[in-house]
Amino acid sequence: MALIPGNVDEETFEAIYREYWLRLYDFALAKVHDPDVAEEIVQDLFVNLWEKRKGLRVTNLSGYLFVAVRNRIIDHYKQRLFSDLETVDAVTAPDYPLFLDELENEVKQAMGRLPDKTREIFMLNRLEGKSVGEISEKLNLPKRTVEYHITQGLRQLKTFLRSVSTFLPLFLASIII
Repeated sequence: MALIPGNVDEETFEAIYREYWLRLYDFALAKVHDPDVAEEIVQDLFVNLWEKRKGLRVTNLSGYLFVAVRNRIIDHYKQRLFSDLETVDAVTAPDYPLFLDELENEVKQAMGRLPDKTREIFMLNRLEGKSVGEISEKLNLPKRTVEYHITQGLRQLKTFLRSVSTFLPLFLASIII
């Protein structure tokens, strides 16, 4: 399914749920490493999707769903980080939301600096959860080429972002790795 028109009926929604739930759950689980959190993230997405179905118009359903799950994973890690920061000095704690926003912007800019093919393959793999085989088939490229671009994307992002902060490993773990 590639399109969600406004006002989706129950049958269509159930078909979307059956088709994507397990893939989205597996994607979330690989990022958060907690089955309960992964399930909560995916369920929250589908509840939100159902509530907004009347005004929602999506042309790339798979991309929309995986990006929505990724954003919820980021929110999960931000929330965890902020709860951990309750023990941090109250004078420095207010700077962390700004830091995270700045860091997220740095990641987006770094991804924009990747070569087009590397960025496309990297995003399909890391943001949409597509396997090397799926990307290879979709783009009509050898699997080794896809693996090369994913490796290069990670390597270049780490290089671009090295100077950002000591919190980078946590942030990258929640978004990219």
